[in-house]
Amino acid sequence: MDYLKWNNSIAAHFFKNEMAGRSVHLYVTEELITGIGQESGADFSDFIAAIKTGPHGVTRQGLCVKALQSRDNWQQRELDYPPYIAYLALFVLAAGIEGTFATHSYYPRLRTLLGEEPTTGQYPSFDRMSKLWEDLEKWSNEDKSGELGIFNSHSIGKRKHIGLPIAQTLLTEKERRALPAIFAAADLDPISYPAEGAIALLLAKHGRTQLRKRTLDLLKETRDSDEIRQALLEWIIDELRDWDGTAELYDRTQIYGILRLCCKLDSIAKRATLSLRCSTKHEFPEDDFLLSLEDNSQSFSCSEYSSVWSSTLISESDGKTVSASDFNWREGVKMRSADSKWCFKLPASPIRVFVKGETEGLPGLVEVRQLPTQKPFYLAAHQECLELLTKWGKLSCQGFEKLQIIDGLPSGWHLFKAQAACSDELIKQEYPILAFPTNVRLELAGGIRLERGNKFFNFAPPKLFLQGGSESIKVYCNNQLLDSRNSAGNYELPADTPAETKLLIEARSGEDIIRRCSLLLVENYSLPSQSNAPQFDRFGYRLTHADNGTAGVAGALVQNVVDFPPFNFNTCLPIQGKQRILFVGKQAGQIVTLPGESLPTDWEPVWAISKGRHRGQVMFCGTNLSDSEPAISKCRNRKKMREWKEILWHDRKIISPPDRQELRVLWKKFQKEAERV
Repeated sequence: MDYLKWNNSIAAHFFKNEMAGRSVHLYVTEELITGIGQESGADFSDFIAAIKTGPHGVTRQGLCVKALQSRDNWQQRELDYPPYIAYLALFVLAAGIEGTFATHSYYPRLRTLLGEEPTTGQYPSFDRMSKLWEDLEKWSNEDKSGELGIFNSHSIGKRKHIGLPIAQTLLTEKERRALPAIFAAADLDPISYPAEGAIALLLAKHGRTQLRKRTLDLLKETRDSDEIRQALLEWIIDELRDWDGTAELYDRTQIYGILRLCCKLDSIAKRATLSLRCSTKHEFPEDDFLLSLEDNSQSFSCSEYSSVWSSTLISESDGKTVSASDFNWREGVKMRSADSKWCFKLPASPIRVFVKGETEGLPGLVEVRQLPTQKPFYLAAHQECLELLTKWGKLSCQGFEKLQIIDGLPSGWHLFKAQAACSDELIKQEYPILAFPTNVRLELAGGIRLERGNKFFNFAPPKLFLQGGSESIKVYCNNQLLDSRNSAGNYELPADTPAETKLLIEARSGEDIIRRCSLLLVENYSLPSQSNAPQFDRFGYRLTHADNGTAGVAGALVQNVVDFPPFNFNTCLPIQGKQRILFVGKQAGQIVTLPGESLPTDWEPVWAISKGRHRGQVMFCGTNLSDSEPAISKCRNRKKMREWKEILWHDRKIISPPDRQELRVLWKKFQKEAERV
């Protein structure tokens, strides 16, 4: 194999469509190189020979100088991948080579790989290789917008140039594949995870058999200033954030999620109402969840509420919302689905952290796994924690106070609130859940993303969060300073950004760039060509070349002639089993029930409401919001008037409101009007 074929084969192994939006690390081993070369009959020695020769057209002498020359104007040469990736693979390979080398010796390892005398001292022009790492980051994140993966050129240790390849070797491929099972065993949540110190303790405990001794030793290290440890934890958190809850355990695939406490406070009645919701990054099933405790003593049901949240858990025995205070929070709770495919856990902890649920689109308070910095928070704590917790609250928090709750909390638990936490020194060793994050991270949340890269529609950009930052760190977007006045660590991207604009976001401390990320805002999106998209017939079977001329679809793409029936809003909520669908109009008395009644012909429905055994669900089916306001009118049919009032007012507590805020407002107006009827 010539150099460019080696280069492209290695690049394609790491940068591919499956890695869109995910972090890429160039962990290269001799086994990997050998495996890549086998398909073409090449071995490891062939790779080293190709590296020494370099790509076609390189005229300069010296390994690193050739690598630099390969970078010159490479994008004008219509290459699929940057032509220097094979050189970077060699540098990473050298960082992981074993032998009788000094612990921190790098250059003798590199020279040994190249068949040279393993002398010490910097390899010629190696200090200029940082330009290649930076160019790879720009290509993957900005030019490709993360569509093939996101690469960050972090360096660790005091020797920056050596630290770049070493940073790629902190986790082996085998360890990375084992992480989902370790995350599941450690009850970690990709949506809300604890600070790095707590994650390190959990992985050291639950990864004893899957992780190398070197990795475990780093995780057990207690110095937050250790750069290698911090880089390892950042890599692990990247993997955790990308995890959808799927893990292979005991030769079968399971999906893990977290049970999260939700709380509604009534300060006048001094009451806390605690409920449970499921949270997961995995796609919810279409049907309702049926979950049971491990001993099958109780069963519960819930349905999808949003992309990551379920509705509150309902008891199957009486149809009422489950009171979370009935469970043991210190020991935790585990529930499984009827087919045992899903498993949801409430992690054991003597302290639970809550924040306002507004950012999650939820009412009241929601549980999180990390103490927020510079933000208000609430704590539920078992009485065993009170002495240290109270001391920390008085000395290290602003506005720390105990709430007088006389009803709703489990026995032995107390509730506190604070305006902000200023320090975690007194408490983080004893209760790691109250530790501040030590790594600075830039994270994008929300918005409408195109596929899994870093492309977002211009009309729905994401929000930007700075995790673990301090007052000295400023955030810039295309060199424009961003303001975080609304809430600490939460940044709005510039509102007047034109479409097709690449945004480079940087967290800076003075002149130093601490973290960076990028995204692209787009106005239009081209659908893939029909020739490349797999087509399916009306029964869902994939069409082949032999089916040429057969009507088929691929998403929104239509192949050949297909006669579609006119859209009927009445099919939005199909009837299942004993479920009823009620269509409600904007005037009192406008209501029909399916099955059993005919669809209306003289008025248009605004709401379609499904009613089953327990909770109902409402869906907006009006033409537009402005024409859907409830209208005052008189109805002579008293039965229909009663039915209209009953579904909108009397049943309001057992019908889940719409997800979107503007629809919730309209739904409230209907309820107020029904109250007057």
